[in-house]
Amino acid sequence: MSRALSARPRSLELAAEAAECVQRATVARGGRAPVLAAVAATEDVAALIYMEQLLKQAATAGFAVKKISLPATASEGEITTALERLSADADVAGIILQSPLPEGVDRTRVVTRIVAEKDIDGITAASAARLSAGDLDGALLPATAAAVMELLRAHQIEIRGRRAVVVGRSAVVGRPVAQLLALAGAHVEVVHSKTPDMGAVTRTAQILVVAAGVRALVRGEHVSPGCVVVDVGIHVQGDQIVGDVDEASVRDAIGETGALSPVPGGVGPMTNAILVLQAAQAALRLAGA
Repeated sequence: MSRALSARPRSLELAAEAAECVQRATVARGGRAPVLAAVAATEDVAALIYMEQLLKQAATAGFAVKKISLPATASEGEITTALERLSADADVAGIILQSPLPEGVDRTRVVTRIVAEKDIDGITAASAARLSAGDLDGALLPATAAAVMELLRAHQIEIRGRRAVVVGRSAVVGRPVAQLLALAGAHVEVVHSKTPDMGAVTRTAQILVVAAGVRALVRGEHVSPGCVVVDVGIHVQGDQIVGDVDEASVRDAIGETGALSPVPGGVGPMTNAILVLQAAQAALRLAGA
């Protein structure tokens, strides 16, 4: 049986650190809790479940939470207005823009309305520029990509000198996780849906990060024994939450020397822990504490 790359106990340690930061920020603000705000304009069940879990975790850490629920048909202007108001609100320490966005809404344009110091998901151009420059000290990193790295470190997975393959090239996860892996010393290759014979590349991976947004895209025939597989996907299948990896066949293929992050229980809760911690650290900075 392959090893499970669970978020716990590391995610619990991050949650405790976040709660301490929020408490300090609250004291510095004269007893007023900082606000973590989320904007959603979707009916995607998995996305909404994820957002509710995040807000619940933020409230547990001591944040006041604010949820802006817009219709799945919301215009770019409506989303922009919501983000501008939250950016201007002195009580708001962190802002989340939940994916997916309505058809026709340009994510690149709307995220410019999130001020950099409240961009706890690391999605603005300013955050991306810091990552590209390797300037990570105090940076608000793309949270899911940071969660992948935290998961690997928590389980003492060697990264430097290893061959890492990332499946998916989105600006939110695929590209930033490839950058973080490269900064950690891995040899990185990115594949995607247009890559000819994707399996020929993924089978060479010692570390495989799957962030394509396609349910069960990666199966046993795509991996080699001993591979460390991190599944970033989240999909609702009946009454179950599943990922981008076909768990049964991949576990068989990687064997006892391999490792696989569970869905749920892996990248998802670690991402939430990173988001809440980055929001807590932003709250401290904004409070001058």
